[in-house]
Amino acid sequence: MNKKLLLLSVPLLSMSLSACGAKSSYKDNLDAYVFAMKFHDKFNVLQLTDIHWSATSSTLSSKSYLEKLLAQADAHIKATQGQNAKIDLVEITGDQFMLGNAYHVDTFVDFFEEQAVKYGFLYASIWGNHDRHGIYNPNWLSQKFASATHSILIDPEDDLYGRSNFVINLTNDGTKTGAAKWQLVNLDSGASFSETAVSPFRDYDYIREDQVDWWVKEHALVGESVPTIAYYHIPQQDNGEAYNAIRKQGANYKSKFFKLEGFADNGNERYASKFIETGRNHNLKGAFMGHAHNIDWTVDYKGVVIGLGVKTGTELYYAHIKKDSQDPEMVLGLQSVGLNEDFDLIGASLVTLNEGTTFDLEHLYYNERANGDFVKWVKW
Repeated sequence: MNKKLLLLSVPLLSMSLSACGAKSSYKDNLDAYVFAMKFHDKFNVLQLTDIHWSATSSTLSSKSYLEKLLAQADAHIKATQGQNAKIDLVEITGDQFMLGNAYHVDTFVDFFEEQAVKYGFLYASIWGNHDRHGIYNPNWLSQKFASATHSILIDPEDDLYGRSNFVINLTNDGTKTGAAKWQLVNLDSGASFSETAVSPFRDYDYIREDQVDWWVKEHALVGESVPTIAYYHIPQQDNGEAYNAIRKQGANYKSKFFKLEGFADNGNERYASKFIETGRNHNLKGAFMGHAHNIDWTVDYKGVVIGLGVKTGTELYYAHIKKDSQDPEMVLGLQSVGLNEDFDLIGASLVTLNEGTTFDLEHLYYNERANGDFVKWVKW
């Protein structure tokens, strides 16, 4: 796509253009989208999503919350996997910001750099729709993350749709040429407005056919037997299809956690993504996203586990779970997680990759409370 494009100097009011550079073909440069990490059994990927730092955020209180959450995740991993276990990778699945400015970006990156050193993880960031709504040039935002020491973001000037399409190959020796054990694919699922033309219409976007083609080619390079987990921001039509199958058709698919609002996916058949449909033929094991704040619902749909991560933190809206609610979806959610108390639907999600082709999934509900923080880990 044309990446050097729109700059919102005043949100939704004025825009300016920057020069377009020559674009490379993704088909000729597949290696440029690859980052390698060393795999080990029980490789831990912590998903944070929809942090939403904005002009109304208190970065001080938000950092305090995130510090406690990361400390809890580290303690839980060590308690369940051994003292040498840790968070290996943090996947931030979009909407880090909303109407943010350079201060928010600088503070956010500095914070995660400090935490990466403290806990020994790397962190990967994926674009969400609200990351495009900022008082900064989109290219500057990409460069800020791409240049940070412990950050993973690959955003070449290419003809591939989106800004955060890259794979993290988990190999036996941590090199690109090593034998891959797992592949993590990060995808830009689009904006709520077009980056390629000024448009008054706001549609949630989708994973395009060229992105699917790109991933299939990247996966072929590591081998069709290598299992894959996908991370992106906006739920695609598969989430709604799975929900309808369970609720309307009586299909016996495993589902869990809370679904309290619409998925806010692209919601239009002409925007239907072929990513998960194609992925079933290419060893896609799971796809995890964010975007919808009142949902952390997860389903095993036709062999692929599709789930939303728990919204991270209290910025913007989030669900308040009430044990005495008569809402059918809240009742089902409480039953599925085995909890019978009030809490807020905020926290994180943890995927643990095993040797072979299986993974474990846990959702963390983390609420700060004056009389002792609320901490609940629930297994999928």
